[in-house]
Amino acid sequence: MHRRTVECDGYLRTDGLWEVEARLVDTKPFATHDRFRGALGAGEPVHDIGLRLAIDDRLTIREAEATMRATPYPTCIEVQPILQRLVGEQIGKGWRDVLRTRIGRLETCTHLMELLGPAVTTLFQAMSYGKTPEGRDSHDQQRAAGERPFFINGCYSWRTDGPIVAELFPQFSTRQPADG
Repeated sequence: MHRRTVECDGYLRTDGLWEVEARLVDTKPFATHDRFRGALGAGEPVHDIGLRLAIDDRLTIREAEATMRATPYPTCIEVQPILQRLVGEQIGKGWRDVLRTRIGRLETCTHLMELLGPAVTTLFQAMSYGKTPEGRDSHDQQRAAGERPFFINGCYSWRTDGPIVAELFPQFSTRQPADG
């Protein structure tokens, strides 16, 4: 009855910034009538929403834009400039609070805000091997930096009292040694 597709691609640009392009497309497998757009054939997008973020190595947003290619209401496109408010903000701890503070719920599109989640995690994945990734382990760059990686305590496997942190980043581990 409904298909939502989310695609995200992360890039390292020639100017050294990291970029993500994210797109959300909602379709129906049957023809519908849209009050504002008229007849929509099966598979035509109800929503086709995109965003692009460019960040520096410190996770500061340098560029942000939204594109509303297909929307159910003509007023939806009015929110396209809203992501500009994020330029200069840093992605990291408290990121969701930053979003709520900078962009009010009634000032934007729910789907655009939902798309920021997979877009940001795609940026993290794009950055995970560093700028010279060939043949490297994804944690080489973090270990070389000597600072606590942003992903520690971000999920179950990366908790400080777990075996992964103890093995890969023992300096940040709170795991108690086994007795015996």
